Amino acid sequence: MIQLLISSLLFLATPPATPATQPSVSPAATQPAAESTTQPATSPATNPQVDALLARMESAGERLQTIRCKVEYTVIDRLNLTETTRFGTILFKRAEPNPMFLIEFDKLIADDVVKRDKQWWLFRDRWLWEIKGKSRTIIKREILHPGEKADFFDIEKAPFPLPFGQQKEKILRNFDVTLVPPQVDDPPDTDHLVCRPKPDSPLADDYSRLDFYVSRKLDLPVKIVAEDVRGDRVSVARFPDLSATDLNVSLSDADFEQPAESRGFAVAEEPLKD
Repeated sequence: MIQLLISSLLFLATPPATPATQPSVSPAATQPAAESTTQPATSPATNPQVDALLARMESAGERLQTIRCKVEYTVIDRLNLTETTRFGTILFKRAEPNPMFLIEFDKLIADDVVKRDKQWWLFRDRWLWEIKGKSRTIIKREILHPGEKADFFDIEKAPFPLPFGQQKEKILRNFDVTLVPPQVDDPPDTDHLVCRPKPDSPLADDYSRLDFYVSRKLDLPVKIVAEDVRGDRVSVARFPDLSATDLNVSLSDADFEQPAESRGFAVAEEPLKD
């Protein structure tokens, strides 16, 4: 589940195309874009707006150093007819040798039932921490070898590619990208990109499509939708109220420590296998 959210955070800075007139509506749309039957406006090969958008994506990623924002993460299971949404915050910081992030969830709505269910996902150095408050457990997964530096901004090589700073050339090499006309349930003042993995892309093993709703003010997505390769599961990451005050904020390395609330939890380590 968290793979998409991590990848969403790592696909975050997809810039908008030329603004077009669009109705002002609430961003809390309940139907994921993956179910839309709208046909793409034009072929990506002939649409200069897509090309310009991806170039601005690359530029925006270079300027972005830190993020602190709210997140809502929904998983729709079409086989079991269930829907869950987690609410929380994301912290992200560029760092050496590798970036850091901390995702904290503190509320869960499962099929209209509200629950308190604390979870954390922390990546620092070479370890990805999965921390669950209910079971008081921690799984530490080694993602990189000691001293290894990974290019998290390389969509073709990263353990989980970041959603910003991606090179236009590699996006187009891995996806067929199209710009979709505005729909009434789109988040306000956004442009909608549909990215379908090319058959030879490694992402084709996981996703049938990725949708990005990009703020025209920030050049960042405020909503990302992914449909799995079988069409059985749709995941939606929303960044409500994302604004310029959430970007390039002051964050120290100390903000990416193990949460104090999880001290004393049982820890299991999964070393990286060669």
